[in-house]
Amino acid sequence: MIKAKRGKDEALALVDMRRAKGEVVAVEETMQAGKRRARVKSQTMLDRYLIRQQIDQRQFEAGERLHRVWRASGSAQTVVASYGLRVRGGGDLTQHQAALRADVTSALLAVGNRQASILVHVCLCDENAGDWGERHRGRANDGIAVLRLALDSLADHWGM
Repeated sequence: MIKAKRGKDEALALVDMRRAKGEVVAVEETMQAGKRRARVKSQTMLDRYLIRQQIDQRQFEAGERLHRVWRASGSAQTVVASYGLRVRGGGDLTQHQAALRADVTSALLAVGNRQASILVHVCLCDENAGDWGERHRGRANDGIAVLRLALDSLADHWGM
């Protein structure tokens, strides 16, 4: 298979296309002299909200912590297949995973049902706050306001 090199103009067009879609793209130097690469900096909805200054750093860190603990607890769906043994009906949780799930549960209970709903929607499912606002409040603009309140409550719960 012959691998074709992309021209400089084509690479710039791809970067511009990603920027037009609202993604934050940073063009940075690489370890090879004269080579540059484009890196998307807005991977999650929380990243985008922070970059747009719709949430502050404390709120971002609270949402990131919730996501990190949730993934470490084994609750997130895996995207990559495993060649390990298949276990029917799930498997036993380790003590550490059980403690992390309890931490997520206590955090969501501490913020209340409405706020927990948007935290799950945005932080865990990586969905748009506007979609949540439209579905639950009837107005898309309500989503980001409720998300800010929920992230503040979450940060308070964790003593951040």
